[in-house]
Amino acid sequence: MGAEHGSPERRDAASEEASAARGSSSAAGDETPVRVCVIDLGTNSFHAVIVDVHPGGAFEWVDRLKEMVHLGEGRSLEGGRLTEAAMTRAFEALERIQLLARGWEAWEIVACATSALREAENGGAFIERVRRELGLVVRPISGAREAELIYRGVRHAVDLRGAPALVVDIGGGSVECVVGDGETAHFAESLKLGAARMTARFGKSDPLSEEDGAAMRAHYREALGGVRAACREQGGRRLVGSSGTMESLAAVCARRQGRGGESIFQQAYSAEAFAEGAAWVARASRAEREACDQIEPRRVEQIPAGAVLVSVLLEMIPEIEEVLVSPYALREGMVVDFIDESRERIRRLAPLGGVRERSVVELGMRFGWEEAHARHVAASALQLFDAVRPLFPTNGRDALAADRELLEYAALLHDVGYHVSHRRHERHAQYLIEHSDLHGFTGREVTLLALTARYHRGDAPSEEKDASFAALSEADRARVRRLAALLRVAEALDRSHLQNVEGLRATLTDDTLALALESNGDSRLEGWAVEQNRALFEEVFGREIVLEC
Repeated sequence: MGAEHGSPERRDAASEEASAARGSSSAAGDETPVRVCVIDLGTNSFHAVIVDVHPGGAFEWVDRLKEMVHLGEGRSLEGGRLTEAAMTRAFEALERIQLLARGWEAWEIVACATSALREAENGGAFIERVRRELGLVVRPISGAREAELIYRGVRHAVDLRGAPALVVDIGGGSVECVVGDGETAHFAESLKLGAARMTARFGKSDPLSEEDGAAMRAHYREALGGVRAACREQGGRRLVGSSGTMESLAAVCARRQGRGGESIFQQAYSAEAFAEGAAWVARASRAEREACDQIEPRRVEQIPAGAVLVSVLLEMIPEIEEVLVSPYALREGMVVDFIDESRERIRRLAPLGGVRERSVVELGMRFGWEEAHARHVAASALQLFDAVRPLFPTNGRDALAADRELLEYAALLHDVGYHVSHRRHERHAQYLIEHSDLHGFTGREVTLLALTARYHRGDAPSEEKDASFAALSEADRARVRRLAALLRVAEALDRSHLQNVEGLRATLTDDTLALALESNGDSRLEGWAVEQNRALFEEVFGREIVLEC
């Protein structure tokens, strides 16, 4: 169950035509890409990919991880309940995926749940547990949405322009069928015909008996009538498969034709040859399938159901002349969709350095921050910090750097509480920071950051009045008081929110901190605000603030 590593591969989401995608191998300038983790929570397996996304829309693979979870065991595929064992496997798989994402410092995790979780009676409860215990938001998507995303992924890897094609993705619980021409999806349908579901219903014999095979084929024929009609109406001549089942069938077909040297994704198979390979898989015994190197061990049990499905489709739609296999499917479609939805955020975040800074800035953007004011306050706060650095405890250079960084981030986020209400916005800021899943921070750091933002105005930090502050260690309470004292003065230096103070020179003496302000406008309001907000600073640092305007 380890990560599946491969060489980085880049695609361009600015154009979803495969030719444009293949031509987008250059990086978008010198800006740092945004790293994202995308998780496809399928019925049989969870797939995670880590990708670097560039501002122009190009993306490249960093890492992959596939976890077999078999959510479809028991009655869940018929709308029943997920078993405890299946949920345990799924939860532990998500824990490992989250660790992978954190190890790669992914800025965001996008997770979508498909057939098993959206149909199971207790699927919602499992998703809520994941949110509560892992802080991971999983979005169940409809079958129609799943088909749309699969199509977006496939057309990003396969040139679908020209004659329409039938795209088929065989999952464990459902099968998604889309008829499109590279520009438009003319037909899309999600059917409860997944390999795990059909195996549980029809595939108990080994090898598949004539009776079970006939029942399975009849069921497929009845369910696939709409797909046949749409494909014939649009004049489809190609079947493009995505999923591990189709990959294994393609590998079997290539072996039978003596074409093992090429990648299965670089070959086109005649419909006749592919049907012959699928027919062999459908009638093979379990022992024969296990002995076949082209069939992954985890697919041995369920692949006959997928093989029968493909055989039936090719029989029902004799107009199909060739079969292709796409390396891209749902998770790649999720990547493309994420890029399209987040292009502006990515453009603004790409110049930033690490995951922590990006996470903070993204949070500010999400809650409609006043960026110019936030950055002015942060810059002033850092200047004040550097001026009074000799007054901080001598806990080493790393401790000082950590405090400086927390102060900067608290300054950037101190006003996000306005998103909720102007009244007591400092308390709303604390809540939003604590509950927004900031990436790259420990729980302790988030608490310190939130409390520093909380005390940028209003009452001074108090153990008697604030249980969250009282719960800190004595050392951390002192840290919050120092950082909040600096933040109050920095916020006062842009009280007008007009950035009138364009220059600040801070000079520390034995008795004072002299602040010389250079203004590009009327900064009297800022001078007044400093006078009103200097008390905590003078108490904490034992220096009087003297303004030199």
